[in-house]
Amino acid sequence: MTHRTLRYCLLSVAVMLSSILVLTSCHKDKDDDDTFSYSTSTSTTLVTGFALQNNSAVLANLDSVYFTVDYDRGLIYNADSLPVGTDITALKVTVNFFNSMKSAVFTITGATQQADTTIGYTSSMNQSIDFTGKTVLRVTSADETQVKDYEVRVLVHKMNPDSLMWPMSWRRDLPGYRSSATAYKAVKQGMNYRAMTYNGAEAVLWTATAPNQPSWNKQVVNLPFTPDVNTLTATESALYMLSADGNLYCSADGLAWNGCGVTWHSILGAYGDRVLGIVGGSDGYYHDEYPQPAGFATARVEDGFPVEHASNMVVADNKWTASPQSIIVGGIDAGGRTLSNVWGYDGARWGKINNIHSSTLPALADATLFPYYTYRELPGVRRYARQLTWYVMGGKLSTGKLNGTIYLSSNQGVTWAKGDSTISQPAHVTKFYGAQAFVQSETLSSSTPRYVPGRVQAIVDTWECPFIYLFGGYDDQGRLLPNLWRGVYNRMTYYPLY
Repeated sequence: MTHRTLRYCLLSVAVMLSSILVLTSCHKDKDDDDTFSYSTSTSTTLVTGFALQNNSAVLANLDSVYFTVDYDRGLIYNADSLPVGTDITALKVTVNFFNSMKSAVFTITGATQQADTTIGYTSSMNQSIDFTGKTVLRVTSADETQVKDYEVRVLVHKMNPDSLMWPMSWRRDLPGYRSSATAYKAVKQGMNYRAMTYNGAEAVLWTATAPNQPSWNKQVVNLPFTPDVNTLTATESALYMLSADGNLYCSADGLAWNGCGVTWHSILGAYGDRVLGIVGGSDGYYHDEYPQPAGFATARVEDGFPVEHASNMVVADNKWTASPQSIIVGGIDAGGRTLSNVWGYDGARWGKINNIHSSTLPALADATLFPYYTYRELPGVRRYARQLTWYVMGGKLSTGKLNGTIYLSSNQGVTWAKGDSTISQPAHVTKFYGAQAFVQSETLSSSTPRYVPGRVQAIVDTWECPFIYLFGGYDDQGRLLPNLWRGVYNRMTYYPLY
């Protein structure tokens, strides 16, 4: 692959010209042992490009790994570290310079495979370098008056960046959890997160502006009905919930609740400013909405459609439909069968998305669905692109056991695959059903800001990282789990590469 010349974003034309015109240096005789003088010049000893030569036995597209040249710090490094386990003990390099040089010499010390040595660089150099120790490139200007040292670091990931982490140290108690609580449901209403706990006698509403908020506002709710807390659903402006006998109630703030005058079998979720549900009758089950839009007519549910215990409904924009599409996964149909179907709703009608005959998604009830991300390697280069990915976690299998596998879809639920060992539910996260997941972006920062690889002309010391927050759920005995788990795709915690 053709080596790409690196753009050196620290160098301005003005500085370059002034450096050429005025050199502040002390002359050194070749026979002296005095050290070289160091100048502010950025032209006479400037490295403008550094690359590893192609070696498919080490890594595919090795020559496309991008290296940043930081003249001020005297550092050459690959901001996007090489994969875990990459062998860097014998790599050949290509170096580009701004001017002709008297010499460019690599000094290798403390390497694991190569004895301490020096290697003179030439354009035809065919000697390998072991980068496991300390490697310094010393560049001497053509007139021997200027010297610049660059430490060269070939960085390798110590952890797999393409893995999903759920550290034990990040676990918190479920906001508002009490040991007496038998039911818990968290939702997002507008800019607020709300959670309701219920112990069979008292309901409490907890409110925060972020899932990681240390303390949530507590308000006791005097409900005029016995709630089915697991049906709690939020639109942007209202909360909805069914009573134990199926009556639909509505509230603007979660404190004052009013009947809607309809009775439903179940709630599917929210779409825009309305909530979608299932009406049960003597002749079967029907779709319903509240409030009903103009021209709406109830319609019998489709074959294989879940009438209860589907996953949470998630709405997302996509490139294939003109309007936002909602997705639900699994559930139980009118005949009592646990489903592996994925259904989508476009604001007017429901349609089955996946082909169950070729799907790896198992039949699940009360699974947790959320949109997040994975990364794919771009063809021909060592770069990665973020892609929207649907995740399914938890849920009850048709056998009655709980699912502990994560399933992924990068095409809006059409096809699914099992997460591999890097995207899996760790043993310390108890298997569950009926949990809620939210993705919240948070600002990460570093105490050592640096230039990102030359595709932007700016120093990056903060960036937005989306975290997953997994609320509660129930264990295989139906007991409320008191955990708030925080997870993240590891690559997104690293410096962003533009």
